[in-house]
Amino acid sequence: MFSQIYRRPRKRSAVVSIGILLALAFLILSMLLLSSARATELSGQKLMAIFPTAGKFVERDVVLTAEQIVSIEKKLGTKLQSEDLKPIFYILLDDKNEPMGLVLGSNIKGPNGVIEGAVGVNMRGKVVKVDIYEHKETEAIVGAGFLKQFVGMGIDDIFKVGADIVAVEGHDAASNAVALIPKKTLVMSYALFHKREPKSEIEKGPELESPEEELPEAEDLKALMALMIDDYFVVVDYFDEKESKEKAVEASKRLAKYAKNISNFEPPKNADQTDEYIYLQDKFAETLLQFAEKLEQEGISNETREQWDAIVTLIDQAHLRFSEEEIDLDAY
Repeated sequence: MFSQIYRRPRKRSAVVSIGILLALAFLILSMLLLSSARATELSGQKLMAIFPTAGKFVERDVVLTAEQIVSIEKKLGTKLQSEDLKPIFYILLDDKNEPMGLVLGSNIKGPNGVIEGAVGVNMRGKVVKVDIYEHKETEAIVGAGFLKQFVGMGIDDIFKVGADIVAVEGHDAASNAVALIPKKTLVMSYALFHKREPKSEIEKGPELESPEEELPEAEDLKALMALMIDDYFVVVDYFDEKESKEKAVEASKRLAKYAKNISNFEPPKNADQTDEYIYLQDKFAETLLQFAEKLEQEGISNETREQWDAIVTLIDQAHLRFSEEEIDLDAY
């Protein structure tokens, strides 16, 4: 992130001094307000308790848009708290760097105070575990008998006492508060990471897997870059009207598959920032896949040109931060 501070010449005076003091006071107040509205952070130990077989995790910091806030609050039937507006999602990866699911920590207001917990959701959009860390309610709300009923529930469930949740006896309000934690996790994750909510099992047709193209394996990061370079120039040539649309679409799809493998190799530089490296490469792969879909639909358009420019920018960012030397694509 870069920020610019614009200043204009001004005379030293008491007014300026007062202005500086007021500005400092405002800054301190702002910092205090922001610090009290931080998203719930989770330790690796808590994450592994939810996904015990995970190999690693990646943080995804998100800032909700006004449109997303309205949509989420409508589906939840309640207002989001200030810390919910900048959630931290944890993406859990297996030993092959394939995503297993996500975890979100949440605070909910219960009848007697804040209830702090976290929820794990697998790749099928189903709850795998609900953990409660702090609360001022009856101990029964953290019991396995109560929390276990959330496992396997998804976005289409109601999460309400009397509908699909059996309350802790005599504690309906606290039970509903706890149920809001997995519901909020699902609603927020679908709003941010899914294009649409799934159809019911009855409406779903059989999911057939098309055979994937076998791609050559690379021994190291440099070899992988060399494999990608030909497809890179196929797309470049298409925008210069020297190549066919079909070849450009296939090339961009192959680039997306290659990009998923980049994070399998440790970066030559700044290796201590591997989580950021994996996040950047995952974003790169996702952007390439979206570009391939749009290219297939529209061909050369203002939007696909902008997407391609964004991809080239991501390439530059990754190489400058994580490569020993800049890679001159024209030199290949």
